[in-house]
Amino acid sequence: MLKVALSHDIDRVDKSYQYLTKSLAHLYRLEGNGLLNQVKSFCTKKPYWTFDQFIKIEEYYGIRSTVFFLNESIKFDLFSFKSYKLALGRYKINDPKIIQIIRYLDENGWEIGVHGSYNSFKNSNLLSKEKLILEEIVGHPVIGVRQHYLNLDDTTWEIQDRIGFKYDSSWGFTKDIGFKDNRYSPFRPFNNQFKVIPMTLMDSCFMAKPDKWIEFERLLDECEEKEAIMVINFHQHVFSKYDFPGYREAYIELITRALKRDAKFYKLSQV
Repeated sequence: MLKVALSHDIDRVDKSYQYLTKSLAHLYRLEGNGLLNQVKSFCTKKPYWTFDQFIKIEEYYGIRSTVFFLNESIKFDLFSFKSYKLALGRYKINDPKIIQIIRYLDENGWEIGVHGSYNSFKNSNLLSKEKLILEEIVGHPVIGVRQHYLNLDDTTWEIQDRIGFKYDSSWGFTKDIGFKDNRYSPFRPFNNQFKVIPMTLMDSCFMAKPDKWIEFERLLDECEEKEAIMVINFHQHVFSKYDFPGYREAYIELITRALKRDAKFYKLSQV
């Protein structure tokens, strides 16, 4: 039986410096349609607030996914280019609108997880704080985590286990798709209840593949052969049609191709 788990990392809900960087990139490549899309995006109210997109899709197919919310604490530093991407345009987890969408998802069958902030993979106190804040919002334990940028080191899983997470889904590629180090099934690094659920496919990596649908079918074959679970990660902001044309349609196609093989869909806590 083919098993699939859909997930979403919520990195940002507002577009900020991307108005400039995306426009410059299209201008550099002389992409007129891309520039036109940026104009349309600028005229769209909150183009990255696209929760309704994946909610409608998953409701239509009777599926529920796992949604990881970020609580980034890195401060903007004018002289640190890395901080531009990490700090600019980030949302605050205690914003009433964020709390409202988290509670809506939680109360309507979606699973809420922690998208551990950039430095939390090596900081027990920071990750624990992010877990507790999210638990206060939903009013119950939060058991799943995926680290931002899939950051991991030799201490990360020990930290996650110690502070009460039941699973991590950070094991995967940031520039490719498939099963990293041929880890096909959830594994338990400490031989206890804590497990690692490998991530198979991330949106930008998949969409960059010239033969993405051939590779996707190969991965489906691999999952069936190895009795593995395919974990798909589509960031919520990629459902913005002018900034990420084709991503929403690809997400639907991923689901329909899996359903044609009689796939069963899971939330990550059910794996």
